[in-house]
Formats: sequence, C-alpha cells, structure tokens
Amino acid sequence: MSSLGQRISHIRRDILNLKQTAFGERLGFSRTATISDYEKDKRCPDIETLRKIAALGSVKLEWLLTGDGPESVEDVLTSTEAKDAGAAPYGEEFVEVNVFDTVGSEKLTDFPASAPIDIIHVRRSDFTKACLAVKVRGDSMSPAVVDGAIVGIGTTDADKRLVSGCLYAVWLSYEGVTVKRVFVLPGKVVLKPDNPAFPETSIPASNTGEDFIVGRVAWVYQRYD
Repeated sequence: MSSLGQRISHIRRDILNLKQTAFGERLGFSRTATISDYEKDKRCPDIETLRKIAALGSVKLEWLLTGDGPESVEDVLTSTEAKDAGAAPYGEEFVEVNVFDTVGSEKLTDFPASAPIDIIHVRRSDFTKACLAVKVRGDSMSPAVVDGAIVGIGTTDADKRLVSGCLYAVWLSYEGVTVKRVFVLPGKVVLKPDNPAFPETSIPASNTGEDFIVGRVAWVYQRYD
C-alpha cells in the first residue's frame, strides 16, 4: 500500500469492516465525501484525525503515515525476525518519559517546579498523544484512576478545549494539579470526583482562564492491588 489513502482504506475495509459513512461517523465527520477524498489521496487528514484513524485500526501511527515498519504493535511483539536476532522486539515501541509530582508549584506557569520523581516507559503511540506525565495523589478519582497512577496529559490547544464528562488535569491554587471529571454548565465549571466520598467543586466560568486547564487526560498507567 504505497499511499496514505490506500492505508486508510485498508483500515476501514479490511480491519474495521466499515462502510465509508460509518467510518466517518466514528471519526466525527458528517460528510462521507471526506472519507472518500482521504482514500483517493485528494485530501490529507490533519494529525489529530490521523491519530484517531490509527487508534481505531490499532495500527502504528508511523506505519499509517509512511507505510514503513510493522503495521501494528502486535506485529512488532511477534516478529520472528526480531526474535531470531535476539533483540527486544518491542524496545523501539516504547519511549522513556519523566514523571512529575502534582504539587510543589505556586502557579500553573511554574509547573513542574521540581525535578522528575520517576521515569516510566510508555508506548510510542501513547507518547504522541501526551508527553506530560504526572503521578496522581489520593483516591478522589477511584476506581477510574487510583492513588499512585501515572496519567498522560495532552497539552495542545485542542486538549485544553473542555468537553463535558471527560477527564482533565486542572490547576487549583490550594491543591496544585489535580485530575477531575469536568462538566461545563451555564456560568460555571464543575469538577466532579468519581469517588462519591469526595465533594464536587464549582468554579465560576470567569475563573477558568489560561491558568486553569493543564490539559486532557490521554492515557492512564496503573495497577489494581
């Protein structure tokens, strides 16, 4: 599959077994013609759409973009050639990421104020979605996010657009960076813990400027003991 359009078509037809209309709906498009244009290489999707397509098809973003290398992570893990070479077949699929504490800064513009407190290896596909990793403190988001979990925060402008019901890292002057489920209501924003033992917090919409939203939670690495 020499072109990006052919690889997109392969994901839709051969992996997902979807019609163009259904595939477009999965990606948030109302016009089937958009998918048709992608597959005919008349238009090129933006990077966020490419990431969605890769995630839907469980393929590597690098493969989708270039056609080079294994198509999926599973292909890398089971590569006979890699095993015969005696190399760790998945090593290139992981990226070393610094983990920062959620406390220690007086304001969001100073975050993170301290040195990393840990290092983890995350899948490259996760790293492309979010490269800022923080350790969650407390049980307010349990069981979705447990105490000690590492969460990846997307910090692009798109990641800072609030969508009700989604998880975000936000800045509270009395708490630092905290992860909460955010609901946008008329005149206010409500930060709601998943754990009913903790109270929700209402913040006037006028107080939710640039120093409020850190970004959207893109991935969570955690253990359930």
